[in-house]
Amino acid sequence: MRAPAPDRPGVEPRSPRRTEQRALDSSDDNRGRNPRRAAALIAAACLVLTATGTWAAARVDHSSEDRLLQVQTRQAAAVLSTAILLIQQPLSTALDAQQVVSRSDQGPAFGQLMAGSVGPDRVFSSASLWHRSGSGLTRMASVGARPALPASSTQAYLAKAFTAKTFTVRSVKKGDRLFVAYALASPTTGYVVYGERALPASRRAPVDKDSAFADVHYAIYFGRTPTAANLSTTDVRPGSLPLDGQTASVTIPFGDSELTLVTQPRRHLGSTLGQRLPLIVLLVGLLLSLVAARSGFQLVRRRQEAEADTATITGLYERVDSLYGEQRDLFVRLQRALLPHVNPDVPNLEIASRYVAGTQGIDIGGDWYSIIGLDEDQFAFVVGDVSGRGVDAVAVMAHARFTARAYLLDGDPPAVALEKCSRQFDISTDGHITTALVGIGNARTGEMTVASAGHPTPLLISPGAREFVQVKPGLPLGAGAATYHSTRFTMTPGSTLFCFTDGLVERRGEGIDTGLQRLADTMTPVSGSPVEEMVDHALQKLRSPNASDDIAILAIRWEPER
Repeated sequence: MRAPAPDRPGVEPRSPRRTEQRALDSSDDNRGRNPRRAAALIAAACLVLTATGTWAAARVDHSSEDRLLQVQTRQAAAVLSTAILLIQQPLSTALDAQQVVSRSDQGPAFGQLMAGSVGPDRVFSSASLWHRSGSGLTRMASVGARPALPASSTQAYLAKAFTAKTFTVRSVKKGDRLFVAYALASPTTGYVVYGERALPASRRAPVDKDSAFADVHYAIYFGRTPTAANLSTTDVRPGSLPLDGQTASVTIPFGDSELTLVTQPRRHLGSTLGQRLPLIVLLVGLLLSLVAARSGFQLVRRRQEAEADTATITGLYERVDSLYGEQRDLFVRLQRALLPHVNPDVPNLEIASRYVAGTQGIDIGGDWYSIIGLDEDQFAFVVGDVSGRGVDAVAVMAHARFTARAYLLDGDPPAVALEKCSRQFDISTDGHITTALVGIGNARTGEMTVASAGHPTPLLISPGAREFVQVKPGLPLGAGAATYHSTRFTMTPGSTLFCFTDGLVERRGEGIDTGLQRLADTMTPVSGSPVEEMVDHALQKLRSPNASDDIAILAIRWEPER
């Protein structure tokens, strides 16, 4: 229906229809049934839901960004720790070599050992070998440029190296250049190796596109205090420091000192959908608010004209229920956006997965699954469940999913990945219990290694047989110090590993063993069916119509080429 044109200001229309309408409005006001008021209330309710959904989507995206930045920062710190080892290695090699080199050959041997590490654009700008005799130190050999450390300070600094448990580090300023001095000593032999590394005059260092720092701006400081005086290197102009906004920092051991790494994202680290979802929710919510307000206005108007009070009220309640359903659909799509859109194509594997939201309420849950290709033969997978519902549960789920993924991509085995993940959670502060099943498989041989953090054990379905894998469960993530145990087994050709969350098997008032047995009995008739049909069959037979818990399923069949 087309809305009537607005009246011109200052002109009172004389239409009988307008007069009759004013009489109806006056009568409605007296009876407390003003259609404009009803439309305003519905619009306000819809706007509150829209604001809540927009805030929730923004919070999930911001939390995801924080978690991803933390992962990126830890990966960059690992690369930085490796670089520190590469700096220490030439010093250690040169020091160890003195035990097998005669005194007359120390100079040439030291020069040959350090030749590949000393020079312009190399690890060190200069290096020298010293020997302790009595209370003093004698220089035995030197390579490279003239040291920046004054001779008057060299003896005291090298003497300090004999009391350190590792190599010693200090900064040396010469003119407008800054050098980093290293000293590594052997109290047993009395030798000490000294090296200097020149830092860029601008403190800026380029970042390769494929490096661990590619997605973040960074600044590295000596010690724990990120001040301009302690700056080592950065990829931004020093005038842009300190990095502010969304940042993360980590402290890295650096000899007898420390380095502090501060990072800031260069761009949005998560998915494009996650970044745009708050705007999408806002626009859709505003549109729904407009539609709902207009619908409320028309419903109340029809109620007045037809005096069908009961029917109109019923219609309003149905409309509000529809809005709740639409809002719940937005929340479900929000969680689906955090799950894999497609499963990777892994040779010799047939993969099927499902996520089914609970049927009650508008809150979303924290069930998830993930499968990752590691290399040509190996793949990894995770199935997990976060207790509770709502945005906080999804935030914990996103944290767990991306943290486990990062450790698996780093090459950690399942038990180690779970142990590292557990240290990133704390049930007392998170308020949610997180269980997870982590596995790594070889698509060529069918060998599987799995570990569990309190998650239901998977069902191994072979032609003519089915049995639950005997996985020793560990504590849920964040439940305290925990050690997880790996279980290894080899799948037979045509067998299927059926992983799931407890929403598939749990029923109110019955034990978990009953639900697991029901699953095993249900899967027996379809053990040789395609994986997709197996998953659909399990959902059709086991999912309760009024189930409140979400369900996540990941089924992997190994069918090697013959």
